[in-house]
Amino acid sequence: MSHPTEPFAADSAVLAASVGAAALYSTMVRSTSGPLRTVAKTGSTALLSVVATMRGGPLLLAGALGLGSLGDFFLALKDSETNFLCGLGSFLVAHMLYIAVFFQANNDAVVDRFQILLGGWRAATAGALTLLVPVMIGSLVPRIASDLRPPVVVYSLTIFVMTLTALTLDSTQVIVGALMFTGSDSILAADRFLVSPTSSHRGLMQHAVWVLYYGAHSEALL
Repeated sequence: MSHPTEPFAADSAVLAASVGAAALYSTMVRSTSGPLRTVAKTGSTALLSVVATMRGGPLLLAGALGLGSLGDFFLALKDSETNFLCGLGSFLVAHMLYIAVFFQANNDAVVDRFQILLGGWRAATAGALTLLVPVMIGSLVPRIASDLRPPVVVYSLTIFVMTLTALTLDSTQVIVGALMFTGSDSILAADRFLVSPTSSHRGLMQHAVWVLYYGAHSEALL
């Protein structure tokens, strides 16, 4: 006979498995590509998508989390331009879905919802992001191959729009998650394209990327 607590127990078990996989991957962030590393990284976010579905969350949210997992899969494979572009494309569509989720969560008119960005800490945050994005793009473009420039610029602008959209919501949790995404991607871009391969800071940067990234997905879910 079923009990009311069973769905919650199952939900919690899957979430715990996700956290466990994320913790396992954190110990292998700097390791070479391998099956266990790939499964841990991909599984941690894939399980978050499962949790979103089990909780009856928006399909767009489950899709965003699932695409994040797909992007994780490509980036966990052997480092190559093809895998990087496939991962970037997956994350790009995931952020587009997040934008759609955030728009659905706010029934105000578009003009009204963005007027909230004109004052207080939201305006300051939006202003800081407006300065950060062109600085990052301007720093990255000269350092990356010409065929990577368009997708990197489009991706940077998309996550910028995603974060601005999150700032129009009343949920501090969602806003923190969006800012964590921005921080994670900024550090990842700096690590991959701007920092010397021999820099002693890369280990810390790569761990920060993972903590912020997984935390961002978790904030969007929880």
